[in-house]
Amino acid sequence: MRKTTYRWLALIACLIAMGPYQTGAQIRLTEEEAVRLALQNHPSMKAAALKVREQVLLQGSARQWEPAEIFHNIAADPDYGMFGTTALGFSQAFPGRKMSEAHRAYYERQRILAEAGESLTRQQLDKSVRELYLHLGFIQQEALIYRSLDSLYRTVSRIADERYAAGDAALPEKLVLEDKAARMRMALETTGHEIEFDRVVLRQVLGLQEGVEPVLQPFKRLNFTIEDTALVENSALSRYNLANVAVAEAQKGIIQAKSAPTFAGGLSVQYMPNGLVLPGWQISLRLPIGLKTLRATEEAAGVNIQAAGAGYSAELLRQRNELAHLLHEQEKFDIQIRYYEEKGKSLAAELLRSASLNYLNGEIGFVELAQIAEQATSIELNYLENLFGLNMTIIELRALTGK
Repeated sequence: MRKTTYRWLALIACLIAMGPYQTGAQIRLTEEEAVRLALQNHPSMKAAALKVREQVLLQGSARQWEPAEIFHNIAADPDYGMFGTTALGFSQAFPGRKMSEAHRAYYERQRILAEAGESLTRQQLDKSVRELYLHLGFIQQEALIYRSLDSLYRTVSRIADERYAAGDAALPEKLVLEDKAARMRMALETTGHEIEFDRVVLRQVLGLQEGVEPVLQPFKRLNFTIEDTALVENSALSRYNLANVAVAEAQKGIIQAKSAPTFAGGLSVQYMPNGLVLPGWQISLRLPIGLKTLRATEEAAGVNIQAAGAGYSAELLRQRNELAHLLHEQEKFDIQIRYYEEKGKSLAAELLRSASLNYLNGEIGFVELAQIAEQATSIELNYLENLFGLNMTIIELRALTGK
């Protein structure tokens, strides 16, 4: 007995250690496991990570060297003719300090932009997976309500068939109940298709070859509270847009650095016709002469900074407006849910109770019973839709504020 117990404990420990596990062609995943898997496997996350890696590598190229110039000069000489002397050598321009600093700042801000893009991609994937799980939970709960109503319709329709065959029920009553039963079967079939479609989409998002069986938690209300609408300034999208402004500023810094003088130096060897070899060296100062062009380019870069700043402000305003709209939606759904909790739930239960009692007492018929059951079910479905809408709104709010 003790050995058997140990074997079962060992098996349970192995299953726990395995985490997500596969049953047949289906892999079972909780919502958190699915989020982690999406962040690990999705191509967009890999692309975002490579963008960050690219900018980290480019930081090592901030001190940029121009190609060396190797020259061969031939000079005329009064004594030795047109091809009197020959000189061989090379010249190298040295990277300017201001330009190196400007490139270093540019690549650093590009890295910050890439990291902000990675965070934004992570947030979007997280949101997508949670919305899929929420929709799957909603459809599952909706299907449960439909199955309950379908069971009632099937029972009532079967009794109506028997009564019609015995001559105790009219044909219209029988046909109405058959129609209701058929419509409910169609609704159940539709929910089944929606669940399968969501599973296919989830499998694609997670980058899996096998099917996914989501492990759904009870469909319950999510919570979200906010006191400061300025939280949108800390969202992933806001950080990304702000990083764009910083990149535009760094681009202007590179243009400004082009006006700074730089130095070049080189070595040469001069061959004389009489056999003499004369070594030499040179140092040169390089000054930009197209100042008008540089000023125009710098002015354009300043306009680009203003455009990036205006885009950031406009996007921040849009997010604040969206936040206000979502908070209004949350309040609206809260009112509907509160009504259900205070009145609707008890009303639906009373409708079913009284309808069943009246039907048993012969005070109402099959059609009336089905209609009242449908009314009660409508209250439950309306609550379910409001709860789904509230939770979707909260997922949006969490993504928007980064909470």
